[in-house]
Amino acid sequence: MAGTLRATLTLSGGASLGAYQAGATAAMLVALGHVRDEHGADVRVDAVGGASAGAIVGLMAAYSLLEGVSGCDVLHEAWVERVSIDTLLRRGSRGPLSLEGVRAELPDLLSSGRRARAQDHPLTLHVALTGLRGLSYELEGLRRDEPVPAVTFADWKDFVLEPGGGPTQYFERDLRSPLDAVLASASHPGAFAPRVLDRRDDREAYEGEGVRNLPRSGWLWYTDGGLVQSEPVGRTLSAARRIEGPADAHRLNLMIDPRSEEPTDAEQWSDRGYDATWAGGLSRALAVLPEQALYEDLRKLQRDNRRIEWLGDLERALDGHLDEQAADGLRRLIEQIDDERDEVRGGGTRETAPGRDASAVELLRGAIERISGLAGEDPVAVDVISPLLLAGRDDIDSVGGLLAGEMMGDFGGFLQADLRRSDFALGYESVLAWAPDGLAACDLPRPAVDAAVEAAREAKPEDWEDVRRGETSGRDLPWRARLRLVHFLLRGVRALLRG
Repeated sequence: MAGTLRATLTLSGGASLGAYQAGATAAMLVALGHVRDEHGADVRVDAVGGASAGAIVGLMAAYSLLEGVSGCDVLHEAWVERVSIDTLLRRGSRGPLSLEGVRAELPDLLSSGRRARAQDHPLTLHVALTGLRGLSYELEGLRRDEPVPAVTFADWKDFVLEPGGGPTQYFERDLRSPLDAVLASASHPGAFAPRVLDRRDDREAYEGEGVRNLPRSGWLWYTDGGLVQSEPVGRTLSAARRIEGPADAHRLNLMIDPRSEEPTDAEQWSDRGYDATWAGGLSRALAVLPEQALYEDLRKLQRDNRRIEWLGDLERALDGHLDEQAADGLRRLIEQIDDERDEVRGGGTRETAPGRDASAVELLRGAIERISGLAGEDPVAVDVISPLLLAGRDDIDSVGGLLAGEMMGDFGGFLQADLRRSDFALGYESVLAWAPDGLAACDLPRPAVDAAVEAAREAKPEDWEDVRRGETSGRDLPWRARLRLVHFLLRGVRALLRG
């Protein structure tokens, strides 16, 4: 359907680089809102998924969309003006830093932006979590009567949020709210103590996923969701499928990833004579993990899109060639698959069974979808917003030369507002570089796209060229920022001594 766009946003972890994600998200909200409100296009966000800092940005985006608040205002205020090292250095915390200041300020901050038109449709907020206890599954082994145990530490929580639902649905369920979940996801182990969540209401959902060892208490402790799933693409798309909408719309998953890099940004790792240090190897290894997980998700999505196309080709090739006897056999096969899946999962939601009047070809498609794991899936276009969109400007080719807050394990931006301002403006500028062709590729009318880009350009809080600090190093920080860094390190030593 031309002019109809169903989008999902996926936001990676990144500590103070949340400022980049906030800037990019702010620009997207302005552009999408303009196309929807001023040009009448059916543009909706079905899901926002995030890990770590991306989860906080995702919550703020969801609130802005559904409660009718300017996302540009609240994201800039939060990530440039407020989320500083002073906010995170809190007395009595169990780690070097604390998110309690964020928890206290966020509700008032979200309601302080200028009013805007709210999205009319619900969306799902997906929060990636890393569990410290671990969850056990039983996988079918060589012999069906002896399953093979498997453990995962990747966990998540989905919240279906309604337009105009008010603050209650975000903040007021003690240790079960979206705010509690995103703070748990943002609790990077290098700076924050773990956080506990109440998962008692989720027991049935866990059992439906095949989990067999949810503790009787229902309480689980979590750390940074970005450790094991930095960019939760697949699960965010699954969360989007919980939202009803036009089936023939253009679907887009837009990933906002400040750390995307080309292999050419790491040429030293193909140089035999490179003086590789322990610290350099550790830093590179930690950067590789989330990029590899993102690659696997993208490859799976690419394969699924191609398989959906092939299924359509198969339907057309076999149309009129299968008889009623084949249809009866396919119905029995679908029932068998659904029964065996229920047995493995311990119940849960079934895929919708084909109707009694379904043709043999439709039944064949339903069986293949179940066998291949494509049931309920639609083709989804994927694109990435990253600093690479601006690489090459002013002879700066590397992401590191564009980002300002990536020093000190991505925590450097918390030390100085100018660094966060630079990364916010960089994220905003990245969307302005992507949007002219990116939005046009979503079957939106060209005049609406051009007007949306111009509206986003006029709404930007500051020009990146005026505030850019991408080549800042620790030596360039003012003495007050260095004192805050020393304070942080001393807090870390005290936390270690307390055990």
